[in-house]
Amino acid sequence: MPLTISNRSTEADVRTWLNENGFVGKTAKFNLLELHAIQRPGWVQVFKFCARVKYKPLENKAINSEDGNHLGWREFFGVALEDERERKQKEKTQVWLFDDQLKQQEKLNSISADFLVCKKGQNGQLTGTVLFILVILTIAIALVSCF
Repeated sequence: MPLTISNRSTEADVRTWLNENGFVGKTAKFNLLELHAIQRPGWVQVFKFCARVKYKPLENKAINSEDGNHLGWREFFGVALEDERERKQKEKTQVWLFDDQLKQQEKLNSISADFLVCKKGQNGQLTGTVLFILVILTIAIALVSCF
């Protein structure tokens, strides 16, 4: 099982975005939600995710397909960009959804070009524990310096 750095508040923010954009956010099943990159000093974070989500019934025009998506359900590869300095939900989290991982990776690359990016180690495991600790320490130092 790969080491994932996930965030419950990010999951809640993505669910809210889904609700506002034609999906039933509470039905989202996240197969993956992990930190991909951060921008120094740590306020801006990029997450990648894969989720299976149901369309809202009134807007449901989906057809059963051969790729395993059932009527009303869709699997997406997504990118979430969060800025923890923002107080308002709409300004705090931006979300992009893609039908394939290639487009998701292109978006991740374009957003996180100047960020600290989690890399995979030789064994394919995410070696982001150090990055996670860096984020926590940076936020802690910022909070302490404010008081």
